[in-house]
This record gives sequence, structure tokens and C-alpha cells, in this order.
Amino acid sequence: MSAELWVALSSPIVAVCLTVWSFRRTSEADRLRAFFEVQERYLDAEVRAGRRLLHRTVAGRESHEMATLPEEVASRIGHALAVMNSIAIACEGRYVDTDMVARSMGRSYASAMAAAVPYIDHVEQLRGFRPYPFAERFAQSLRQRT
Repeated sequence: MSAELWVALSSPIVAVCLTVWSFRRTSEADRLRAFFEVQERYLDAEVRAGRRLLHRTVAGRESHEMATLPEEVASRIGHALAVMNSIAIACEGRYVDTDMVARSMGRSYASAMAAAVPYIDHVEQLRGFRPYPFAERFAQSLRQRT
């Protein structure tokens, strides 16, 4: 086989390999950047306050007791759950490395969602549908990992 023929046949293969490799590296970098953005949102002061309220005011109570929550408390809890739902959507869509999310915030996430069940049940009774389905599904998958 002549050198010219070998180059002509191998260069498309090399080009495809380089394209796949560079796309994979870009994809990994994008997913890492997305992880840091997700982590920043999860650790935001308002979201932390909402998760703290879940543990202090919601966990262990009945859903009918949630009607007495002050509007500001319910708003903070709802904001925290909405952020957690968006994190779950990012994980389910593979925009962020799910294993990295599970390792860094998985236990906290799952315990916050477990604490939120009475609140979510109450909102479901009011609205007629269950809010935050992605967050609940993701928390369930996190609990199954351990």
C-alpha cells in the first residue's frame, strides 16, 4: 500500500476520532460547569433557608397542618423545592453529572425531600396535581443508591 493511499484512507478515520474525542471533552466540561452552577443554586442562602424550614416546620407533621404555615414560610419552602426540582430536571436530562450531584449533595437532597412530603401532599390537595415530580423521583433514586 502506498503512503498516499494509506493517508487518504486513514485521515477520515482520524478526523472522526478527533471529533468524537473533542466533543466528549466539551461535553464533560459543559457537564462540570453545569454541576457547579447547580451546586451554587442549591447552596444559595434562600434555598438553604427553605430547606432548613422544611426540616424545622414541615418534617414529621401532617399535611393538613400545612394550611397554618405563614405565607413567607410557604414561599421560601416553595422556592427551595422549585430549585430542587430544576436540579432534578438537569440530572434527568443528563445536563449535569448525576453521580457528582449524588456524591456532593445527595444525602442532603434526599433528606430535604423526605421532610417535604407533608407540604407536597398539602399542595397537591390544593392544586389537584402533585408538584415537584422530578425532585421526588430524583430523591427516590438517591435513596436507592445508599
